[in-house]
Amino acid sequence: MVGTKRGGGVRPATESSIEVDFYYRGARCRERIKLPPTPRNMRFCENLLGQIKIEIEKGIFDYAKHFPGSKRARKVIEKPATLDDMATVLQRWLGRKQLELEHSTIIGYTRIVENILTPRIGKIALRDFDRLAVRELVATFGEGVTAKRINNVLGPLRGALDDAVDDGLLAANPLDGFKVRRRAKANATEEVDPFSPAEVRAILAAIDEDQVRNYCQFNFATGLRTSEMIGLCWSDIDWVAGTVKIRRAWVMGKMKAPKTDSGVREVQLVAPALAALKAQRAHTALAGEFVFHDPKSNARWGSDQTLRAGDWPKALRKAGVRYRYPYQMRHTFASQALSAGENVMWVARQMGHRDWTITAKKYARWIPSIVPDAGGKLANVWQDKEGVA
Repeated sequence: MVGTKRGGGVRPATESSIEVDFYYRGARCRERIKLPPTPRNMRFCENLLGQIKIEIEKGIFDYAKHFPGSKRARKVIEKPATLDDMATVLQRWLGRKQLELEHSTIIGYTRIVENILTPRIGKIALRDFDRLAVRELVATFGEGVTAKRINNVLGPLRGALDDAVDDGLLAANPLDGFKVRRRAKANATEEVDPFSPAEVRAILAAIDEDQVRNYCQFNFATGLRTSEMIGLCWSDIDWVAGTVKIRRAWVMGKMKAPKTDSGVREVQLVAPALAALKAQRAHTALAGEFVFHDPKSNARWGSDQTLRAGDWPKALRKAGVRYRYPYQMRHTFASQALSAGENVMWVARQMGHRDWTITAKKYARWIPSIVPDAGGKLANVWQDKEGVA
């Protein structure tokens, strides 16, 4: 009979004892009860374990009362009883996930925990964090925050509370079945604010540092993501075909594959992009594998923060161009390509969008403002076919 399994947390230990397994104050506890593992005694221990978990959740668990001869019970008696607050629960969950998740994911979760969750709910005792507390947390987000963003924030919280349930610290996860209602997107296209062709020319002319100019010209002419620009290597360039293979990205201090399958792609290099590469070749082709280097460190860019803090705002001021952050170079490529009449499916492939309708929806509203003679082709059709003056 020894070694057979029943409900989680209760198992026969020997011919004369049953082991119960639970978590208390973040530590795994295994205690033996001197009863032969008969079906009746197993059911008794399962009910006992359920009662223990309820007492832990309510903060009234008395270890020594249940297990007076336990060494762990003596340690608990010596240590003042404290209830876990949400900050502790969240940090414990982060610690457990360090070896399970990718580096970039851990960094993202850490930012959510430390910058959003802990300041808002960190002081709430775990036993007091219920469905009402969840609703109050969601209510702290402004109207402009989408349901998707809120659900992303709730992800680490949900995981931490699931662990608390598994550890016997909570009877149930208050987030189970909880749904954030879809919110109307306020200013959904606000993030896309491309530069005009005249502004692009003015910006490039205003950049004094050759390597920075090459970087910006290539970005304007290809629409690559910042992480893809940083991870671009000379071995990715096919000079004969005039293309570049996108197969890696520099994310949160580590090189990794693009996030989606559509991100792995072959990008056609138009003339300005090829010109930028040829100019950059003299600087880094023999220095290492990466195409673009920060001229201040003579090494691969770590992020666009250095660019944002130095040459970029300086060039925009010199050019007399209203400030937008560097990622707008990607949006500028898409808007200008579409306004020039390039096929939307070609633009989508260049940018690594999984669906061309995403490209069309995101950039369509800027097309008329860049093409002063929009509608001219349609008018010509009427003139040719109907003789309309």
